[in-house]
Amino acid sequence: MNIGGAGFRLQLTALLIAAIAGCGPTYPKNKFEGSIVNVCKKEYKADVKVEAIGKTVAIYLPLRDLIDFNFSITKSASEKINDVILSVSRVALSSDAEFDFYVIIAHDVLIPEIQIVIIKSVDDVKRFLLNDISRSEYSKRMLIDIRMSPQAQKERSIKEIFERMVLDKKTQEQVLNDFFRSEPAALGDIGYWNNHFYIKDISLAEFIAEQIANRVRTEFREEKGLSDIFMLKSSKCHYLSKKGKAYFRMEIAADPRSLAQTKDAVYQNKVFGEGMSVSAAVTHNYRFSGFEYVEIIDVVDGKSVEVSGDDLELFRRKKLKLEEIVK
Repeated sequence: MNIGGAGFRLQLTALLIAAIAGCGPTYPKNKFEGSIVNVCKKEYKADVKVEAIGKTVAIYLPLRDLIDFNFSITKSASEKINDVILSVSRVALSSDAEFDFYVIIAHDVLIPEIQIVIIKSVDDVKRFLLNDISRSEYSKRMLIDIRMSPQAQKERSIKEIFERMVLDKKTQEQVLNDFFRSEPAALGDIGYWNNHFYIKDISLAEFIAEQIANRVRTEFREEKGLSDIFMLKSSKCHYLSKKGKAYFRMEIAADPRSLAQTKDAVYQNKVFGEGMSVSAAVTHNYRFSGFEYVEIIDVVDGKSVEVSGDDLELFRRKKLKLEEIVK
């Protein structure tokens, strides 16, 4: 998807300069959600729905041609999504509403189970426009995922059970509302289904955790020094707390492509090295220090390593070697 082109930068830079100069908000916070709806409709003829929770605002965009037969995003859908992102950014940067994140949820109305979810940090948009971060870094900071709607999958499974139990429709809806329709526990559960938003107030810590997992996946699949050695199965990262200490837990499942590599410590340490490099870079770039350590687990061989925040920074600055950490 082409997100954040030259036109995007020029238009939003003017708005950001006006905001910094002290001009009053074009879109006051008491009209923030309605302003997004109006701008999308007036400027791009896009009918959206908006809902906010805490410092996160979600925008639902229904489309008729989201994906093609190759399961790729169509050109027209990509353009429409970019239009909505531009609209939301314009409103966010010209408002006194205090939002940290916004979420774009695009659905194909013909295949409503398929959704695209894009999560962006408002601060990242500002930093990009001020040339504080590069275009490539800005692209890496967006979370983009195309997947089956988690809520749709959940309700379909539950309704199959209801049918076998021969429950009437009213009872089915009551049970779904009471037990299966709630705020998502994780970013991967965010979505829109049956005229209802499933969103959560996103924290910077969980946004960083998901970004770490995404960047690890990208590195293992695109970096030749890793892709020709490992076949990545999965990469997960969570922000957790244990005994009053906050930490990141990263699980990397990467199968070596040859049997010889499974017995070579140099190759085994590449998993830990990549996990440390990515987590060190992301936490440093966001100036995030709200964690005691990072736990990295090599799922394939079951080994793990814990790296303190201080050691992670020393590793990033090349003042501490990988071999000194992974003993």
